[in-house]
Amino acid sequence: MEKQEMGIATSPQSNPPDIIRPQKKNVFGLVQEWPLSKKISTGAVLLISMVLFAFLIIQARTADQQLLYANLALQDASSVTAWLKNQKIDYSLKNGGKDIWVPADRIYQTRLDLAANGLPTGGDVGFEIFDKQNFALTDYVQKVNYTRALQGELARTISSLAPVESTRVHLALPEKRLFKNQQKDGTASVIVTLVTGQNLDQEQVQGIINLVAGSVTGLEPDNVKIIDSNGVVLKGQKKAPENEMLSADMLAFQQEVEHRMEIRAQDLLDKTMGADNAMVRVSATLDFSKVEKTQESFDGDDPVIRSEQVSAESSGAATTGGVPGVQSNLQGNAAGSGQSATASPTNKNTRTTNYEISKTISKVVNPVGNVTALSVSVLVADKVKVDADGKVESATPRTAEELKSIENMVASAIGLMPQRGDVINVLSMPFVDTQKASMESEQAPADLLYKYMPLIKYAMIGLGMLLVYFLLVRPIIKNMKSEVQQHNKTVKQLEMEQRRLLEREPVEPPPPVDDAITALRREVQQNQVPTAFILKNWIQEG
Repeated sequence: MEKQEMGIATSPQSNPPDIIRPQKKNVFGLVQEWPLSKKISTGAVLLISMVLFAFLIIQARTADQQLLYANLALQDASSVTAWLKNQKIDYSLKNGGKDIWVPADRIYQTRLDLAANGLPTGGDVGFEIFDKQNFALTDYVQKVNYTRALQGELARTISSLAPVESTRVHLALPEKRLFKNQQKDGTASVIVTLVTGQNLDQEQVQGIINLVAGSVTGLEPDNVKIIDSNGVVLKGQKKAPENEMLSADMLAFQQEVEHRMEIRAQDLLDKTMGADNAMVRVSATLDFSKVEKTQESFDGDDPVIRSEQVSAESSGAATTGGVPGVQSNLQGNAAGSGQSATASPTNKNTRTTNYEISKTISKVVNPVGNVTALSVSVLVADKVKVDADGKVESATPRTAEELKSIENMVASAIGLMPQRGDVINVLSMPFVDTQKASMESEQAPADLLYKYMPLIKYAMIGLGMLLVYFLLVRPIIKNMKSEVQQHNKTVKQLEMEQRRLLEREPVEPPPPVDDAITALRREVQQNQVPTAFILKNWIQEG
């Protein structure tokens, strides 16, 4: 052992303390020694981790917020944000200040409080303009305020439609005149800004026209014009003539008839078989033709007197008289004085009777929408056997007698007439309970996401920390350990290097033993780590 120490210490070309002394390197020096692929992978992991942490930080600040109002006018957005500032409620603006987001746990209460304060107003002045009374206003100003309020209320109502984003209403209401022929008709113009990707159909446009016309006294629907934000005139649905029933009205009447018959039969089945154990569907065929029938009948055996004329004539009677004039009427003249004439009497009677043959005129108008045929389908659930836990063990179809009795009951309830061609079918089949599946699908609304959003946020932060540790911190620690573990060389490696050096260079006489030992002791005292590694390797090599 002493020889080995002497051999190592007396080597002229090798300096054992310098060879086995570990070199201290900083992190940047270690990174510079890494290969290019290792540098690229570590940089990519570091970049991904930074992006992930930035996303988590942003999400932690915004995940607890929910949309309060969207597409607000600038005036309404200003009023709402001012109220939120006074109430010290955190909010954020999006979509150019049109969308306002508040904390999710205060969304509903905030909406109720805003509604109590009359916010948002919809961007137009409504009837709240009359809340503050001012007795100094003239009648003309009151009329202008009424027109403004009416325009604002109509704009708010129209803007509540789903396809409409904003609305402006202009009313031209003439003053009332004393005479009706001098009164001018009022007009209205409506401009609507639609939501991107949506349109108004003719029925919706007609509904807006009827809304405006019905809200203003004396305004006719023909005097209401609607245009969109591009200046295109929107036309409503024209009313069909009264004698031409629309197919939509016919279909609605048919559905109403079928629905009433289904309810009548369904009530009976629910009472006898229980709820959700039977289903009835009725298909009715209706006759919408309008028929007027006029009938005129005659009765020749019983004539009726229509008119009768009777005339009587007589002539030839004896008459006595004087000269007509004033003198014959004066006093003193004899009543019978004068000439007299006598003739034979003549009588003539005439009777004319007109007879009319009796007749009857009848006008029959058949009702519109008369039922001409019915087709009924009845689906009955099978008999089920349930165990103690409420689970279905078996299902048995119903017998033919039961199905026949159900058929007779339903046919009598809705008034089926086989001679008219009515048909009824009754079937027994097992029912599938879809209520549970629908309830489970409905139990995942968007509100549940905001309810569990804090837990999701913490879970994402924990997952991000784990990813950073396994993808960034752990690989760096391994690289550091691998660099540190490349420490001092073994004794055999040192001896082999010393032999190679001795073979290549001429051997010089070794220094004195005392000087070598003294130098070795000095080195050991100054740096004990290499000596400790050498002794440890000697002990392990045995």
